[in-house]
Amino acid sequence: MRIGKRQRELERLAWAGGFFDGEGSTIARGETARPGYWRLNVVVPQNGGFLIPEVLTRFQMAMYGMGSIGRPSRCLYQWRATDYTQSHAAVALLRPWVGAVKQKQAEAAVSAVDAQYSSGRYRARPARYRSRASPHEVTQGELSAGGQARLGRAWAAGFLDAEGCFGLARGKPRVGGQPWYRIRASASQHGVVGEPAAVLVRLHRIVGVGRIERHGEPDDFKWVAEGIPALERVIEVVGPWLGAVKRDQARDAMAAFTNQARLRGDRTRCKRGHRYDRRSTLTSGRTRVFCNTCARLRDRRKRAAMGVPPRQFKDAARRYTE
Repeated sequence: MRIGKRQRELERLAWAGGFFDGEGSTIARGETARPGYWRLNVVVPQNGGFLIPEVLTRFQMAMYGMGSIGRPSRCLYQWRATDYTQSHAAVALLRPWVGAVKQKQAEAAVSAVDAQYSSGRYRARPARYRSRASPHEVTQGELSAGGQARLGRAWAAGFLDAEGCFGLARGKPRVGGQPWYRIRASASQHGVVGEPAAVLVRLHRIVGVGRIERHGEPDDFKWVAEGIPALERVIEVVGPWLGAVKRDQARDAMAAFTNQARLRGDRTRCKRGHRYDRRSTLTSGRTRVFCNTCARLRDRRKRAAMGVPPRQFKDAARRYTE
């Protein structure tokens, strides 16, 4: 599908909306020097190292260059718009793309700030900056079904750039092997008690894989997708818009997962190298194999745990070891 300039512009805004849904906030912030005065702050933080995170620069570009990127602490960077004109323009640009929670948060902050001017308590100062936002209205109705789907995928990529994680999780220990790790992609978000946040439901619907589960507190939920096929599906859906950091994170996680030492047997021998003693066919049609040597080893460990000394065999052929 040929992607036009207008489509690319909307996809940038959709990605920015997803990123803001994950990390951003709109607040009416008071000032100590001016008691009772509120300033509209639109803020997006992101952890980084010595360089400004690529996603913040990308977000600023999606906002048509508005706002500034600062470093309020050693490892934290922050894009923010505090000028009245630019902060209102940023809220207007993000409104069609963010979820209901962020929309309500922005409406409450804008109402608190504008009320002080409409009441006459304060008089608005002349704008220090001129907004460089797109002059035309953001509409999606002009797009085809494929274009609409791409906007949803761009939003999902932005949300994963903000809240997502691609990595390994400790799995159940394997008998006779090294610790085992599962591969997964995840994103968490607080909602209401007993109900996952709408942004997680939307993410789950767009990527089409994974599950949503309780994460910690009663209002904290997490979307989780496990396994190489699931991660490949996620990358296929959001890959064109996903940031470099998350792409590298996913690539490194898949490499670490596939390089784990696996203990596997074959059709004739178990994972310890013993030949199978017998086979049986289940009602489902699957074949179940049995290794009596491994069974004896398990029984021996069980008796040792109970303090029972091992049995002695006069016939050397009946002795067995691991």
